[in-house]
Amino acid sequence: MLVRHGFALAAATGFTALFCQAAVAAGGVVVGHAVRSDVSPPMRDVLGSYPAPQVGADGQDVYVIPNQFVKPRSADMSEFLRSLSQRNAQTSPSGTPAPSTIVAANGLSLAVGGGGVPPDTNGDVSPTHFIQWINTSWAIFDKTTGARLAGPTAGNSFFAGFGGKCQTTNAGDPLAIWDDRAQRWVMSQFTTGANASQCFAISTTADPLGTYNRYEFAWPTTPVQVFGDYPHIGVWTDESTRQNAYTIVTHEFNSATSAFLGAAFIAVERDKMLAGAPANQVGIVRFPGFDAYGAEPAHLDGTLHAKAGSCAPFVHFDASTAEYLFWDMCVNWTTPNTSTISTEQRVAAKTPFVPNFTAVPQLGSSVPLDAFGTHIMYRAAARAFPPGSPTRLSLVVNHGVLGASDQGGIRWTHFDLAQASQRFESIFTDGFQATVDAGLNKIIVDEGTYTPDTNTRWMGGIAIDKGGNIGVGYNVGAAAINPRLMINGRSLNDPDGQLRDEQACTPATTGSQTGSFSGRGRWGDYTSMSVDPSDDCTFWFTGEFYPTTSTNQWSTRICSFKFSECGLPSFKLISETPRRLEVCGATPGPDPSWSLLAGTVGGFNAAVTLTPSGVPAGTTPSFSANPIAVTPSASQFTLVGGRAAASGEYSVNVSGTGGAVTSAIGLELGVSATAPAAPTLTAPANAATGVKVRPTLTWAAVPGALTYLVEVSSSAGFGTIIASATVTGTSWTLDTTLTASTAYFWRVRPSNYCGAGPGSAVFTFTTGVPGSCPAGTTLTNVVTYGFEGGAEPAWTAGAPGDAGGTAWSVGTPIASTTGFTGNVWKVPNNTVTSDRSLLSPSVTIPAAQAVILSFDTYHSFEIEGTTGCWDAAAMEAKVGAGAFTLLNADRFFTDSYNGTIEAGAPLAGRPAWCRRSSAGTAAIRSIVDLDDMAGQSVQLRLRATSDSNTAAAAPNGMQIDNVRIDVCQ
Repeated sequence: MLVRHGFALAAATGFTALFCQAAVAAGGVVVGHAVRSDVSPPMRDVLGSYPAPQVGADGQDVYVIPNQFVKPRSADMSEFLRSLSQRNAQTSPSGTPAPSTIVAANGLSLAVGGGGVPPDTNGDVSPTHFIQWINTSWAIFDKTTGARLAGPTAGNSFFAGFGGKCQTTNAGDPLAIWDDRAQRWVMSQFTTGANASQCFAISTTADPLGTYNRYEFAWPTTPVQVFGDYPHIGVWTDESTRQNAYTIVTHEFNSATSAFLGAAFIAVERDKMLAGAPANQVGIVRFPGFDAYGAEPAHLDGTLHAKAGSCAPFVHFDASTAEYLFWDMCVNWTTPNTSTISTEQRVAAKTPFVPNFTAVPQLGSSVPLDAFGTHIMYRAAARAFPPGSPTRLSLVVNHGVLGASDQGGIRWTHFDLAQASQRFESIFTDGFQATVDAGLNKIIVDEGTYTPDTNTRWMGGIAIDKGGNIGVGYNVGAAAINPRLMINGRSLNDPDGQLRDEQACTPATTGSQTGSFSGRGRWGDYTSMSVDPSDDCTFWFTGEFYPTTSTNQWSTRICSFKFSECGLPSFKLISETPRRLEVCGATPGPDPSWSLLAGTVGGFNAAVTLTPSGVPAGTTPSFSANPIAVTPSASQFTLVGGRAAASGEYSVNVSGTGGAVTSAIGLELGVSATAPAAPTLTAPANAATGVKVRPTLTWAAVPGALTYLVEVSSSAGFGTIIASATVTGTSWTLDTTLTASTAYFWRVRPSNYCGAGPGSAVFTFTTGVPGSCPAGTTLTNVVTYGFEGGAEPAWTAGAPGDAGGTAWSVGTPIASTTGFTGNVWKVPNNTVTSDRSLLSPSVTIPAAQAVILSFDTYHSFEIEGTTGCWDAAAMEAKVGAGAFTLLNADRFFTDSYNGTIEAGAPLAGRPAWCRRSSAGTAAIRSIVDLDDMAGQSVQLRLRATSDSNTAAAAPNGMQIDNVRIDVCQ
């Protein structure tokens, strides 16, 4: 899924918008039917005629699966949200081990069944078999021993004798799915090139070696030939059967130009396919043109349907806002052109997340692996539960995010999906059957980011069993270890936000991948997690690993595990009202109150006694019922006097005990007694002069204030706001560069749960000239580097971890047009994956009021759109014995970073230089604030990175000269 093409999602946005408008003009929906159908011969009679592809020794050229990968723009999230996302990660083990593996066996491999890279490993489980399907072949495995029972067989064997491209094409991106409610196998893969399509084979019985109903759905050929890449499929059914469908997300490209046309949300007519209806009777409903690369359809596990009238959801996320995005498709198979899809719905994560776009290092290999932070990972797994359960319909998803130490972590989120009119149907309206088809409410039940150490975790699979326990599997990798597969999860009543301690799925010894494959470390584009329908408790996980370090000799693993709690009677306390409440004591109103439901699992029906703890001083806890006499049932929990509590943040815990089972729920209460008073501004002082063009504004704390709105204007009346931010502390460094020698005005207004308080007085200041000292101090040079040799301390190229491309070197300028003379340090814009460093000597900076770094520079790298960088450079500093850290953009008075490194490129997500400055090919003077490094030793490091293809037009790369560090004393 990771072959680089010369386009990106953001670059295609304008075209996508036109595509959407065209679809809306036509009614927003494209309808049709299958173009080919038949019934296959028994698969047991076909296997020998479709052998799996054969491969040779390690290092021999192999087929690279030609999927197209759109690099979405890196997350543009504030440092405040970024820090919040990392503070709320699970950074240590839970102390409770996840279940150990039951079956742990090797699946197919490049040597046994494979013919290319990557394998795109997936599989599913029926009551009797586990089937694994990789990009080129599939096989059946014994559920008790893990032994291979049949295969490997070429993927297109399912279409033997079918005719057309389904029979002759074996291009990959396959999907093996067990349809629980129908007790049938659903096997599907795409075709590529002209007349591209999606091919389906649905078993006529539960026997995977029996006959199959086969269908082909063709993608449009006008106005362009569409290729539906990276398809993912879900099974969706509701109690009315009106919404039954196989739902699909494909990522559509112009086959001729590789231009991205948008994601398409699709449904095909499941029930008629199960019945073997002719092609012209089997409908397809397609909504194209969504700017949502990496979205997933919800896949419903288990034997229970969604409530009647529940339309199928599709899910993705917005990296820049830490929100989940949902669309609901309501199909009408009687009149398909009246089918609808909802507008985008946004659900904010409880704690922010930042996707991980940084490639994963490997022990013993210079090739980093793509972290796939762009996607909701396969599958988005849903499960319906009986009436009275903690959730009537759950959805669990996972994706890769940044962890607490900037490593990659697994983000998991559990949603409750409920019909809008039936939030309490599990208790009060069990017999109600909706007659109107509608989307579902999406409410986050729980979420977490798992980063218990400094290793990266990525490319996960997730599912939920009948007991409400969640199983998770994923890859783990780092520079000090070979990649490996792990399993993990959480039981219904484990502490919120936590996974247990992971267990190994792969053997104790694994290897790394040394082949880059089209310039990047392609690691199978998905894993999969499923639940065994024989008990609805046993999880089955499958993914890729390398048994030994090699160029391409990948293998796969199949592991099963089960929570001992599954199937036992239990209950869980949930809140039917928001778990967090915020009140203002100065405003009349009711005391804070929560509706607590004891939801039943596995037939639990005992009484539950409720015990509160952590209640605010001066309040009295009250329950409308305690104990809850019969489960499932609810009790209203009220903090009497809670509105009059002292200002503060309170965590209230309610624990329920029923027999040997306990369940606890954490509730949050924020109280503000009164609105906050006006703050007092402190720095810069009113009428100050010579202020930095990126100043830090400070003010005195206001009792009871929770946030402060800071505004900077060019006029005393604040008619034009130059910069503003809402912060929680009492200082803010401007995130934009002000104009030198210019007067500005600023003010601060506090807020809390009572609303905004009065604003501060308005202060004014006048900016100075970058590189000049404040009044009353003198500029003194600490060190100057001209790179002309002699006694000057030498800079050095290269540092541990440098890889690929041409290194930094000292010599003549890149080009005469850049205006440099004499020697410069320079690095080209490499056309292979690279990360190259240039290090200064360590410099001891004396105590001073200000420290100014300045240098002449030129930079020009491969750009993407208006703000993205494929290739780039940035500056880091190490203070004392610490680690190198990025010098952030707010330190630069001139020539600040002008782009963000794109997903999939080295150091993805970082701000960096990639564009030429406004001076074109001429040098520019960069001036950097190092005030906080006064009195310490400092070492500088420049890093230039590139991905695996084109460079900017010449002259390209970066060069520096005339480096100075000065102090103001």
